[in-house]
Amino acid sequence: MNDPLGQDPNRPGQPPPPPPPGEPPPESLPRKSSSPLLWILLLIALIAAGWYFFSQRGPTQAPEAPPTPIGTTPEVGDGTPPPPASERERPREPRPAPSAGATREASPAAPIEPTYPPAALRARAEGSVLLRAQVDAQGRASEVDVVQSSRSRELDRAAIEAVREARFSPALRDGKPIASTVNVPVDFRLEESARR
Repeated sequence: MNDPLGQDPNRPGQPPPPPPPGEPPPESLPRKSSSPLLWILLLIALIAAGWYFFSQRGPTQAPEAPPTPIGTTPEVGDGTPPPPASERERPREPRPAPSAGATREASPAAPIEPTYPPAALRARAEGSVLLRAQVDAQGRASEVDVVQSSRSRELDRAAIEAVREARFSPALRDGKPIASTVNVPVDFRLEESARR
């Protein structure tokens, strides 16, 4: 059946015919209204993001006062200029401290160079040993203990022996040598032993 306007309703590419007068237009898709809860959550998220970015800003610093130009004298807090240099009170010079003598910690008098143990050399073992030594007022190490091991018994023993034989500059207090405790690191490196 043909339409009175000469349009075929089954023909593709043709717009649908207008509804007859007096009938309401057909609803294409039902409209969904946004939930108020969704709007509230969006508002809270925006406020939280704004607060986060505002709190991340560093504290604002007051601008520094410009330097006083050369040739002008700044005024004292009450508005009067400072007195001339000849009338100003001169700062007191610091008094020298009473001579207390030198004070220092004990230290090795020469670099400690231990003998590389042959067993550790064959095993190509390397490491560092930290020792604590009691040094008397004459600069001799009496008690030597391992604070941090090299994880090789041979290297630890060689380090202890080298520190016991080493000479130290004793600690000084008020210019007088005293007994003290000192930490001594000893390193074992294969390339250094090859140079010796």
